[in-house]
Amino acid sequence: MHSNTITPEEFVNAAKKFIELSDKYFDSWAIHQKENEILNTYIKKEEFVSHRDDDEKVFIFKAEYIIFYNLSYGVPSFSFNIWDSSGKLLTLEEVRQISLMKISKEDFYSVITQQEHPVMHRPYFIIHPCHTENILLVFRHKTKNLIVTFLGLIMPLIKLNLPLEYGL
Repeated sequence: MHSNTITPEEFVNAAKKFIELSDKYFDSWAIHQKENEILNTYIKKEEFVSHRDDDEKVFIFKAEYIIFYNLSYGVPSFSFNIWDSSGKLLTLEEVRQISLMKISKEDFYSVITQQEHPVMHRPYFIIHPCHTENILLVFRHKTKNLIVTFLGLIMPLIKLNLPLEYGL
C-alpha cells in the first residue's frame, strides 16, 4: 500500500472514534461490523431531507449515507441512496435534479456514479474516490479523526450537516 493510503484497520479505528463523537453529539451515525470481516465494516446515517422545487413545492426524501473502506483506493469512500416519499429509489438523473447535491451539472457525472456497492451488494450512488488519496495525504497526520476530515472534504458536494462540535 502507498504511504498516502490507509489500512483497513486504520479506517475501522477512525470509524469507531467517529461513532463515539456521533454518540456524544447525538448525530445518529452507527457502525456496522461483523467479526473477522474488517473489510465489511461501515458507518451509516439515515435522515429525512427536504427539497423545494422552482414552484416552491416541498418534497421530503429519505437519505441513507454510508462511509466504507475502499479497498481499491485504500481510502474512505462515501455512498448514498435517496428515496422519495413513496419509497421509490431515485435515479441518478433525479438525484442530479434535486438540490441535495452541490455539484455543477457539468461535473456531476464525473463525481457521482451508481454501481453495486462493494459492501452492501446492491446499487448505491458513490462519490468517486480517485482524488481522495491525494487530498487526505495533506491532512492524514494533522487530523484528530480521519472520518471527520473526510466528511469535511466532501461536505461542499452534498447537503449533509455535521455539528461544528466534531471539529473541537
